[in-house]
Amino acid sequence: MALEENFYKWVLPLVFAEILIYVYAFTSELRTCQVALGLLGLFWCFAALWVEIRLEQVYPGFEYDKPTDPEMKAYKPFCDFAPWAKCSKVLMSPPGRFLRYFGIAKQASSSSGILDKVRGWIDVPNPTLGVLFFAVHLFYPLLLLFTPIPLLGPLLPELFFLACCGVGLMTVWLAYNLAFVLQDFCVVCVSMYVANFGLIPMMHGLALQGSQVGQESFFGEVPRWFLYSFGTLDAVMGLHVLHLYFRGSSSSEYKQLAGA
Repeated sequence: MALEENFYKWVLPLVFAEILIYVYAFTSELRTCQVALGLLGLFWCFAALWVEIRLEQVYPGFEYDKPTDPEMKAYKPFCDFAPWAKCSKVLMSPPGRFLRYFGIAKQASSSSGILDKVRGWIDVPNPTLGVLFFAVHLFYPLLLLFTPIPLLGPLLPELFFLACCGVGLMTVWLAYNLAFVLQDFCVVCVSMYVANFGLIPMMHGLALQGSQVGQESFFGEVPRWFLYSFGTLDAVMGLHVLHLYFRGSSSSEYKQLAGA
């Protein structure tokens, strides 16, 4: 039950900083709250993708319930810090691909059917969907300005609020699986859950404001030093995730350690 080094080295400082950001966000005006939660949500989504890609590269075909290297000698995610807190188990479990789990997407195959190809393209980890979700929140005023269907413009805030409620329902389902099915704790997941739920009442308030959001200040009252530094951090993490993804497999790391 002892906490491992990762908790003190990575998790504890990140959670402390996260709590400060939540306090700031939830005590600020609505657009400022939206921007702060958007930046924070992107950070955790990129962190989750970073972990998932590295796990698949180092341990191809990683089995979440019985990993071939239980001690994770070749690569141990920063968010694995106790026997009861292994984000690797949660992120790589079937609910970690929401669209595939419910049959909307499917694993990419050599099938020539257009529908199968499309279903393969959208077979992405949940954090990839989270990147889109939080990015829309971060640049929400642009969504109001460049509405794909003009007639939906006046209804867009209400529709996006309903979308946030839908994400909230998905979050409840994921939290249930985390606590009662996988019986684990994932600090990355829980952090995203808090952001998801926090965005629902915030978006309700913005929906009441209509299309006036961002007209005075695009990023609300977020201090520019915080916006630029956190935005740069998110951008660097996103680029590194892409680099990891296109770099390909590095399973030799595991083979070398396993043969040692």
